[in-house]
Amino acid sequence: MRLKFQGSSLKQRLAVGLALASAVTFADAADSSLKSSLTFYASFDQGTDADLAKGDKRLFTLVDKQPKPGNHTDGMTRLAKGKGLSGGALRFTKRKANWLLYNGAKNVSFAEKNWSGTVSFWLKVDPVNDLDPGYVDPIQVTPNTWNDASFFVDFDKGGDPRPFRLGAFADKPVWNPTNKDVPEPQRPLVPAKSTPFGRDTWTHVAFTWERFNTGKKDGVAALFLNGKKEGSITGWNQQFSWSGKPHRILIGLNYMGLFDELACFNRALSAKEIKRIHAHQAPLPKLLK
Repeated sequence: MRLKFQGSSLKQRLAVGLALASAVTFADAADSSLKSSLTFYASFDQGTDADLAKGDKRLFTLVDKQPKPGNHTDGMTRLAKGKGLSGGALRFTKRKANWLLYNGAKNVSFAEKNWSGTVSFWLKVDPVNDLDPGYVDPIQVTPNTWNDASFFVDFDKGGDPRPFRLGAFADKPVWNPTNKDVPEPQRPLVPAKSTPFGRDTWTHVAFTWERFNTGKKDGVAALFLNGKKEGSITGWNQQFSWSGKPHRILIGLNYMGLFDELACFNRALSAKEIKRIHAHQAPLPKLLK
């Protein structure tokens, strides 16, 4: 009986060992897939330029409506050492500060057909007490304006709690061909279901898009907060005409708070992958090693 028990125990150990090995292999494969999909990453630990970029790494400031290399906000936006998720972060202090941006070319991968992607970052802010009244866009990606071939997330202009939303606006002639004043509930917007933001806690924000530029009303854009899906934008012809235009990654528009760990991927990450980034609670490179 003892020999039989020992044999059974050995089988159990082997089974556990194989299961652990499979789990490790799966995690390694998932991390490898994330790493190969990463097109842009800015940690703000050593400076404002990106740590990794398929395109231009430099941070720019809009000065007289023209991008100027470097941070030219007169100290209104600055690096905050030791205040990030791990290491440094960007601290935005004034609504009126000049806008900061990165060149989107190759950093946000674009495809004229069947396009997908993901943007991920972290915020630390109390929207009700830290933000001035008016719309606040922690990020906006477009070659035009907020309502023309644009992605953005924003805090609504007021309220308690202050709604947080994702916008995915196709070319304006496509989503608003009559150029009329469309009520917000009829725009390609989705509000978050939860309000996890706080002055003393980091909130992970991610949004994905897939099946854009198909010519059909099958595009999907999804918003995630702290690894949980908050809602989706569906039923729109998501035609984004970015070819030949200098699209920009604008950050901190009218924002007042901390911003960290900006990353872009060339595909729509799965819900599990986004949850994994949130659960990691550390700089992205440590997850991708």
